Amino acid sequence: MSVIHQQPTPNNESPSLALRVLIVLCALSVVSLLYLPLPVLNVLENKYGIGATGMISAFGFTYAAGFLIFGPLSDRLGRRKVMVSGLLALAVVTALLALAETQSQLVIGRMLQGLIAASFPPVAIAYLAERGTSRQRAWSIAWMSTAFLSAGLLGQIYGGLITLRWGIGTAFLPLCAIYALTAWQLSRTAKDKPVPFNLPSLLHNYLSLGHLLFNPNLRRVYVPAFLLLLCFVAFYMGLDLRFATEFSHHDISPLTLRAFAAPAFLMPLAVAAIIPRLGAERVISAGLICATAGLLLSALINSSHIGGLLVTSLMFVAGIGISVPGLIIQVASVSHADVRGMAIALYTFVLWVGASLGPWLAQQTADMSLGGMLFVLSGLLGACALYVITGLKSNREVINQ
Repeated sequence: MSVIHQQPTPNNESPSLALRVLIVLCALSVVSLLYLPLPVLNVLENKYGIGATGMISAFGFTYAAGFLIFGPLSDRLGRRKVMVSGLLALAVVTALLALAETQSQLVIGRMLQGLIAASFPPVAIAYLAERGTSRQRAWSIAWMSTAFLSAGLLGQIYGGLITLRWGIGTAFLPLCAIYALTAWQLSRTAKDKPVPFNLPSLLHNYLSLGHLLFNPNLRRVYVPAFLLLLCFVAFYMGLDLRFATEFSHHDISPLTLRAFAAPAFLMPLAVAAIIPRLGAERVISAGLICATAGLLLSALINSSHIGGLLVTSLMFVAGIGISVPGLIIQVASVSHADVRGMAIALYTFVLWVGASLGPWLAQQTADMSLGGMLFVLSGLLGACALYVITGLKSNREVINQ
């Protein structure tokens, strides 16, 4: 049964619309931290001697690892307490990182920033998935999905515009205010419900990781989650690596290329109304097929027709936008309430490990032509789509027996 049809958790009040909007804005700001340096990596490398490994992977891997810490902690300590403490710490660390002047300070700061930032996304998803009416939960998840996805675009645009003019430290400072404001507003809400005495131990939660990975329904969430952002980051970094030779004569900048895909990030809002009718698995399958088709068409078009490449990139990103809300709802639906925080944390962990490996994949395929690189990405997502679709077909056959 889908999480959006379940009854709200007792003793948890429904957050106000203003608080929901602020949580979504904060989610956008937190996830943007990963993508913010992408368009200006060459500037940062020239100034600080720090490249994709230091600015992206250093953040991404500690960010992903942090999900496995804070998700289970929120099951035991309460969602609100973890979010408030984490956001206050993130505001302080991000403000200090704005003052960093050396390569080592930036790398260590980014690692710490990534770890603390992980205290918000999975906990906020669980918080909103457990509160309010079924309609409120469905739309909250849709808006959170939109925030997570659009951060990949808006974070890069924001980082490029601010960093090129005033430096990366200036780009960090406004985000600190959003983290502090969200923490303050959350601290004014009702306290978390008491933890049941019969709740499994924290060690039991971590031991449940194996059971979650062996759950076939959850595996069909975790595999596409890993590949979606892997391909997304590799796609745009791959275009950037080839930009000077492939696209410069078309007068299309990297930021323009990303901005063209902006409407696709609204897809979670479009699918929110149909997920209850079609089911999360069908939506995931449709999104993966759309994303694969976008990559395949991009590979066939190559750089021979820049307008066509822009359209197919929009199709690729739209497929990701369709898939993500279905993935979130599916993982919350099939996981037991006692380990839901861990299940969602594991989902976000594999999602951002994939994003962190995106730069590596882009560099590994740097010697390929643009079309060759895009064929590799389309092959990865195509195999993933087949894996999910065959699983959905198997489930139907079991039900009909």
